[in-house]
Amino acid sequence: MSRTRIARRILAGALLTAGLVAVPTTAGAAPAVPAAATPQSAATSLSPEAAALSADPNTALERFWTPERIAAAKPADRGVTPEEVRSTAQTSVLGALDVPGESPVVGGPGEATTFAGATGTSWPARHDWVSLTNGKVLFEDNGLWHCSGVVVSTEARNTVFTAGHCVHGGKGGTWHDQNWTFIPDYYYGDRPRGTWSARQLWALNGWINDSDNGYDVGAAVMHPLNGQQLMDVTGSQGIRLNGPATPSVWHFGFPLNSPFDGEDLITCDGATSRRFVITGDLKLACTMQGGASGGAWLADFNQSSGYTVSVNSYHVGDDLTQIYGPYFGDGAKNLYDSVRNLT
Repeated sequence: MSRTRIARRILAGALLTAGLVAVPTTAGAAPAVPAAATPQSAATSLSPEAAALSADPNTALERFWTPERIAAAKPADRGVTPEEVRSTAQTSVLGALDVPGESPVVGGPGEATTFAGATGTSWPARHDWVSLTNGKVLFEDNGLWHCSGVVVSTEARNTVFTAGHCVHGGKGGTWHDQNWTFIPDYYYGDRPRGTWSARQLWALNGWINDSDNGYDVGAAVMHPLNGQQLMDVTGSQGIRLNGPATPSVWHFGFPLNSPFDGEDLITCDGATSRRFVITGDLKLACTMQGGASGGAWLADFNQSSGYTVSVNSYHVGDDLTQIYGPYFGDGAKNLYDSVRNLT
């Protein structure tokens, strides 16, 4: 065999391992997807203290999450050691999928224009499409915890995407299924679009069974509020699955690391790279960290909407200048397909 053919085979194998090329399959045969890319789910519950506040879960959690409790919530921060970073990524044999965002009924496209770069910058508008679709996540599990999340377009109109570690503790852990809450358009205690309770949480086996960073993505299916689904009130951001390997993005969250206080929507933007040359998680220069977990990475962002292509996942060691997120491949597609019609 010629050296050229050997080189081509080596490159093809490397790209397949990274999940960056589609794999031809025999007609009628299902593409091979690893078990790590399959999802599990769990129903949520109210703590006894929250349940005593109201029989309605939304009302109960609106009352439970007082300003004092929100201030006491700790960031579900993930600082991993260099040894814990793996050179793996989600496969991408299931094909690309783009679902656009939907403009909110109230709020409309934003007028703000900002240049964020790698230093976390406060999003300059309120009640616009960006603020409405990004929100604060809160839950209780041996303490009070804080993450971020984004409303993504689904037929069911009730879905928040976030980090896997914001819904499940990973290998050896349990579901974070108590008092799980999403507050869109949050700003220093203001909740103009209400307090929304989750009824079901979803995560991928790769995260649940092995704490694999490449599968650190989760979803929450939310209860209706006042007869409306979440998207009816907030609109949504789009979602892109099995897209380009290293997109340029804007990303969002409610970080708690200094100088941030978790009360304001923060953004960075820039080109992504891979933690490893071909395989591994997406990497972005940004100073937002703890509490921003689960916040959206939006590609093709037009200052109002974009396509969710990852979520904030972890930082490495003490380096708070870089943030990492999983590539949205087959695992994210299986997760999305599992929740998109859950009315």
